[in-house]
Parts: sequence; C-alpha cells; structure tokens
Amino acid sequence: MRKTSVSLLMILLLCSSLPLNASAGPSDDIPTNASNTGVHNSLVAALGHADLVSTLQGPGPFTVFAPTNQAFADAGIDLADFDTDEENETLSNILLHHVLSGEVTSSMLTDGMLAQMVNGDKVKFGVGATVTVGDATVTSADVVSSNGIIHVIDKVLMPPADIPTTAGTTGIHNSLVAAVVQADLLATLEGPGPFTVFAPTDQAFTDAGIDLASLDTPEGKVTLADILLYHVVSSEVPASAVTDCMSADAANGQPLSFTVGDGVMVNDANVVSTDVVTSNGLIHVIDKVLTPSDTPRDIPRTAQCTGTHDSLVAAVIQAELLETLQGPGPFTVFAPTDQAFTDAGIDLASMDTPEGKVALANILLYHVVSGEVASSALSDGMTAETVNGQDLTFNLTSGVMVNDASVTAADIATSNGIIHVIDKVLMPLGDITDIAAGTGIHTSLVAAVIQAELLETLQGPGPFTVFAPTDQAFTDAGIDLASMDTPEGKVALANILLYHVVSGEVASSALSDGMTAETVNGQDLTFNLTSGVMVNDASVTAADIATSNGIIHVIDKVLMPLGDITDIAAGTGIHTSLVAALIQAELVETLQGEGPFTVFAPTDQAFADAGIDLAALDTPEGKETLANILLYHVVAANVPSSAVTDCMTADAANSQPLAFTVGSSVMVNGATVTLADVSASNGVIHVIDKVLTPSDNPNNIPRTAQCTGVHTSLVAALIQAELVETLQGDGPFTVFAPTDQAFADAGIDLATFDTPEGKETLANILLYHVVSGEVASSALTDGMVAEAVNGDELTFDLTSGVMVNGASVTTADVTTSNGVIHVIDKVLMPPTDEGDSSDEAKSSSDDDDSSYTIWIVIGLIVIIGGAGAVLFMRSKDSEPLMEKDLSGLLGQLEPVEATAYATQTVQQQYPAQPAQVAQPAQVTQPVQMTQVVQQPVVAEPAVLKQWTDEAGYTWRSTDDGNTYWWNGADWQKHG
Repeated sequence: MRKTSVSLLMILLLCSSLPLNASAGPSDDIPTNASNTGVHNSLVAALGHADLVSTLQGPGPFTVFAPTNQAFADAGIDLADFDTDEENETLSNILLHHVLSGEVTSSMLTDGMLAQMVNGDKVKFGVGATVTVGDATVTSADVVSSNGIIHVIDKVLMPPADIPTTAGTTGIHNSLVAAVVQADLLATLEGPGPFTVFAPTDQAFTDAGIDLASLDTPEGKVTLADILLYHVVSSEVPASAVTDCMSADAANGQPLSFTVGDGVMVNDANVVSTDVVTSNGLIHVIDKVLTPSDTPRDIPRTAQCTGTHDSLVAAVIQAELLETLQGPGPFTVFAPTDQAFTDAGIDLASMDTPEGKVALANILLYHVVSGEVASSALSDGMTAETVNGQDLTFNLTSGVMVNDASVTAADIATSNGIIHVIDKVLMPLGDITDIAAGTGIHTSLVAAVIQAELLETLQGPGPFTVFAPTDQAFTDAGIDLASMDTPEGKVALANILLYHVVSGEVASSALSDGMTAETVNGQDLTFNLTSGVMVNDASVTAADIATSNGIIHVIDKVLMPLGDITDIAAGTGIHTSLVAALIQAELVETLQGEGPFTVFAPTDQAFADAGIDLAALDTPEGKETLANILLYHVVAANVPSSAVTDCMTADAANSQPLAFTVGSSVMVNGATVTLADVSASNGVIHVIDKVLTPSDNPNNIPRTAQCTGVHTSLVAALIQAELVETLQGDGPFTVFAPTDQAFADAGIDLATFDTPEGKETLANILLYHVVSGEVASSALTDGMVAEAVNGDELTFDLTSGVMVNGASVTTADVTTSNGVIHVIDKVLMPPTDEGDSSDEAKSSSDDDDSSYTIWIVIGLIVIIGGAGAVLFMRSKDSEPLMEKDLSGLLGQLEPVEATAYATQTVQQQYPAQPAQVAQPAQVTQPVQMTQVVQQPVVAEPAVLKQWTDEAGYTWRSTDDGNTYWWNGADWQKHG
C-alpha cells in the first residue's frame, strides 16, 4: 500500500512539474508531448521515476520510441518494483534503450538497419508492410516535438542479453549453448566482446553428426572449442558489411569465406537469419556446422573470387564441369586469366551448343591434372597427363612455363586442390581442323576448308604448318564463300587455302628474317622479323599452337597467292573500274607480262570521284587518252614502299614523272597510298585514293622549293608570311628563289618578323621575288626590267651569267605545275624611298624631278593596289590570311603533312643547268614593265589603321575622319 501511495505521489509531483496544457504540439518538448497524448502516462511516470525528464527536455534532438500504457501493462512493469539505486539504474537502462540521439524520421529507416540507442545497446529495424524496432511495431510515426521526434510503439523494448543468454532463448540453439558450456566458452562469450557468432541450429548439429557426449573429454573439449571458435569473429560484422568474396578470420585463427548472391553464405552454410542483436555483439543463424579449414573455398569458388577468372568460371559452368571441380579431388588446375581468354579469341556465346560444349570441356580439362602438383614438384622437361588424356610439358629455364603459357601465380591452395594462374589458354592437341574449329575465331577458315574439299587433307598425318587467318581476316579480305561455290570457285579457293599451308612443322623459333618457305600450292611465303613476325603482309598474332598433326600460327590477314597484277586487282573487289579501264585501253596483256611493274591502283571510288566515264572514252582517241592516264599509274620497276622517300620522283610508263611525299602517310602526286606492297607475281600494287592526272610537273612552286633541300628558309618564310596558298594558286608565277645560304647571308631572322607588321614586311620582301607569268631564262635580255608582285622593279644583267638586281641565277628554268623557279644566291631587298630634306645642296633640276618621282610613286601605288586586288579576290572565299593558323596552311601544300616542311635531308637536287642555256620561250604573258603616266597630284588621306574582320573584309580609317572598306576593286566609303 505504501508503494502504491508513493507511486501516485510521484505521478502527481511529475505532472505538477510539467508545463501541461491542452495545446501541446510541435513547440513542446518530448516529455510534454508524451504527457498530453493520453496513452503515454506510464512512460511519463517512468521517466519521472528514473529522473530522465530533464534529460529529455534538453535541447536534443532525440528520437524516442514511446511505448503506450498498454505496452507497459503488457510488459508487467511496476514502478513500485524500482526502489533501490540498482533498480532505478535498470529502469533508466530500459528507458534509454528507447532513445536515439538525433532526429531519425521514419523515412530514414531501412530494412535490417541497426542503430545504437542511448544506453549503448543496438536495435534492429524492419521495414515492410509495417515498421518494427526490435520486436515492437511502430503504430504512429514522426510525432514532431520541439527537441526531437516521437514514434509510438506497441511494446516496451527490453535491452538485449549477452550472446549465450540470447541464444538460449531462441528455442533453436540448445545444442549450440550446450556445446559452448561443455567447451568452457561460456565466460568468453558472456564477455564484453563485441563478437559476431554464426550460430548453427539444432538441426545443423544433428546433420553434422556431432555427439557432445563423445566429445566430453579433455581432448574432445579442445576439438569442440576449435569448432565453436571457427563460428566466432572477434568484432561486429553486420549483414550490411558482408560482400561477395569477403573473408574474415575466425577466433580460432582460420579464415571464413563469404558468398553474397541470392542469399548470404559463410563457407558452405546458408545464413538464414541475420543481425540478432545482443548486448555484446551480433548473431547470424546458419544451417550448417562449419568445419575449421585453412582453405574454405573450393577450386571454382577460389577462381571466382580472384577477380581475374570470370571467363574461366563462366566456361566451367557452360561446359557443365562445375560439379566436377567442386568434388573432393584433389585437382591441380592451370587457370587462364580473363585476358588470356580474350587473347585466345574464345567466344563462349559461339560455343553454346552441344558440340561447342564438348569442345569447350575438352579445352578446360586440358588445364586439369588429377592430384596436387605443387610448383616445388615441377622439373624442367617434365610432363603431366591432364584429365582429357593429353600431356602438358613444363619448362623451367626462365620462370615456369606450361606448354607456351607462363605461370604468373603459383600454389594457390583451395579446399580440394591447387590453382596455378597462367597467362594463356592451353589448346588441346586435336588435329589442325579440330583445333581451328574450337578456337571460335576460325569459323570462316574451317568453312572454306570444307568447301574446297581440303578437310581430309588437313586431317591427315602431316605434319603441316598452317598460317590460319581469323574470321575478321576473311571479312577484311572480302572473301564471299557463297560466290565461290562452283567448280571453278572451289579450285580458286583451294589455291588460296593451300597458299597458307607448308609441309612439315615450322615453329616460330625456326623462322629468320627474310626467310622463305614453299607452300603446298608451289608458291613462296616470305618472313619479316623486324617488328614482330610477318608472313608476307600478315602479322602472326598467335604462334606455335600445337596440334596432333602439325602447328598453327594465327594471322590477321588472308594471304593471296601471287597472281599477276591484273589477277590481283580483279580479286580485290575494289578495283573493278581499274580492271575495266585496263581492258578497254588494251593494257591487260602488258600488265600480265614479266615486269616487274609497280602499279598505283586507284579504287572504284577514286574513279567515281574523278568522273571518268569509260563509255565516253570508248573510241580510238579515247582509248589512247585512257591508256596515257593508266600508264601514268605504272612504273616499270619494282618499287616497294620501303624504297619510297620524301621528295623522290619516278618516271611513269608514259614517260612523265611521279612525285612522292612521305609523312604520316605516303602520297604520290595528290593521292594517298591507302594500302601498300600488295605483292603480285610480276610486281607490286599500291592502292591509292585518287586517279592521277598525267603531268610533266606534278609539284607546285612551294612543294618544288621544299623538295630541293636548299630552300628550307624560303618555305618557312612563305608559311610565316601567309603566302603559301597564294603560290599554290593557278599562277603562273616566276619565282626567284634564294637559297638557305642566301637567307643566312642576308641575316634574316624569321623570329623577328613574327608580328603583324613583321609579316607585312616579310611578305613585301618575298613578293619582290615573284613575277606574274612564266618568265623563262631564254626570255631575259640584258637591262630588261620586270615588275615584281609587290610593285617594285627587278632589273636583269646578262653580261656575265644571269643577274637579277645583284643576285646570280645559279639554276634556271625549274618548271613546276604553276610556274617556273630560278634559283638565286641572294635575298632581294625591295628598294626604300629616300627623303630629300637632308640634302640642302640639291639642284633645281632635282626639285623638278621630285614631282616626277611623286608620279612614279602614285603609279606604283596603283599597280600595288591592283596586285592587292588580285590577291584579295583569290583569297576572298577563304578566311583572312591573318586568321589562318599554320596547320591550315601546311595542310594545303600538295597536300602533305605539316611535318614535311621541317628541315629535311636532301633527297633530290635540281639538275644543274647553265644559267644562259638557250631554251624555247616559256613566257605565257608579257613581262610587265613599269610605265609612268603623268597625272595631276591628288592629295590622298593618310591611313591611320587597317584591319581585316572575321568575315574577310578589309577596313581602314583615315585622318579625314572617314572609314573605308575594300570591295575587291577599290576603297568604298562606309556610311
């Protein structure tokens, strides 16, 4: 009675101490809100009894899981039972087990989430149709208070007991608890921990056949303790922390292995219930007793968890060998990595058929030896029989090799054997056709062998060496087996295939650079070992694949037997137009001759781009024209790509020259060589992307200068002055080209001209070396004057050789596609105007001449303006020169690569010619002599500023306050 009175008094005192009011809500603290709900009187009374009201009135924030009055009644909690300090401490512990520090709304909760309450113990949340915390259900969530959140629950949460006590209450762990007691581990597992216990059920103990009575001896207890401690991790491992292939050391020092898939497994046991909270750790319920092991994973699982054997595991599953390799064994597995499967070109999807699975199983079992073969047991030259009945050979001279694969990691222990990691897939020694059929990358080759009726031949005793093109190689070669399924086609196909076969075994180690080998079709293969291994033009991508009747070397191209040039062209599939043109021009017999010939073969697209209409050329005259064009693509010699150098020339069969450019690609005249060195029985073919137009001068002025080897400075100056495009124009031009030595003697430093003003000065100097029209040396006369493009005059002196101004012409009449070059030994400097104010002693006749000079200057301005107009109109459709970057200009030389303008070794010099050799006149337009026209002096406004805008229009402002723009002919006033 006394306890009841005290309890009522405490409730009254508590209620009188709380600021109760009917309008309590979000602005009220947690105790106030609880006291006003009408369903939490017991909770509020308990808080008062445990002296926690002031705590939960603090700033928080707190999250309180608030049991209702009914929950307290159901729990049988009587505050009268909590009188002593120890009892009040117990009550406080219970109440604080309902409180989380911080605000945790219901939306923040996740299924299986663990949270540590204020009393230090954890609770586990369940989120599904309802929300649970521990064994309580949240009946009302997210009641907002001024210092936190209240979630109403229907049970009082009791702080968890320790691991053994908790296990003892589950009803399914009686055997486990009995074993813990018998093994003297009770005190250990009642300790502070934390521990994670993987707890086998009673059924698991029964299934394992563990008889505790038989283990009730000192030795038995040690064994039992070892088994039990293999189920314990000395830390908390919640389910959320477990990942696939994770391992953790158990308390007995041995590893546990985890698998995360549809469920969670530890070793070979399934986790059936997770995160059972105790006061000193977590319990995960499992369905098997774990057997202590240093190697808890079998071979497939170990391979799966390396992260580099996904392809191997997938192959084992597809070949239905998983159960075999999970068996007791023991086995030794030589495990190829994922990269090894990729390198071998094994496509599992293509082998997902009954036949494919058999082939795949044969390959995989060639990697398995029965028994454990540690690396320490290997010896050099040793062989071991694999499960598929064939032998593996070991080589220990440099590391450890098994067949042709390197062992990259050895002696990986598993529960049923050993794994050695290797870097290649080992191929079983079937016959050549078997091996090819099983690679997954030689489907086309095998089909071709069958169609050509060569299967029985290549299944014979041999031995043979086969250079085996991949499926991609057949695709790249454009070989259509369907189109060859005729008697004639089969003969042609057999000839191609037999060109890939050599009688006898030719290992890669037997090859030497330049070596040849005769194939079964009677023609030779040539080997190049300078960069990898090449057979003809194909790269060997995988070598020395052993078979029961020979060797396979995988190659990346189909080798074409060496027919003559017309045969090869006809078979490419991209030279139909060329072959038709050769037939029409009656040149087939010529190119079927002994040769040797080098043919630059335009593709069908090149003929289309050139607009060549063979029908229009089907006349005697047209055939002659067509023959001339075609013979301009032929050199009567063998010219492999290795013999082509930059700036080289070669005479075509029509007697006109071809010019070569070597940069990032090889070009002949303006065409790019897209495929080089296609061998024929009577020469070589280089495929090009344009039809060449016959020309006596295939190079324009800048490219010609570039290829002399003595005009590097001139070409660099043209680029800097943005004149390359001009001198690549139609012209014609006559250029007096100073040598590099001339630039050096003149002390011209291009770096000092790399400004807008400098470029203008440099352009003026260079244009002083250019005359519009072709002026051959034979057209020059002593004292003759010619106007340069910059408007100044050049004067010629023929009294001793040929001189232009003060420079000697050292080589004359170098013809180009757009003009003529005369090499000179000095840089010509434009004349400068001299003032007269410094000479006070001038005669009156000089004064009279000044007006005459003004008229000359005006005339020159008119001429220069006209030249500028011409240049402007030529460049009007392109971007302003000042806005062109260097790479754009370089790309327009011939075209060639920008690097081609760097200083180069001289490949070919101009032929030396006497300066005064009489030659036919080549002037295509008269030399422009300066003519002075007397006109009245007109005061011109001074130009203050001139510029070119983004649209390419040139503007200037003058001292009369006006702005003008250049319309291509004259200056127009703006506005």
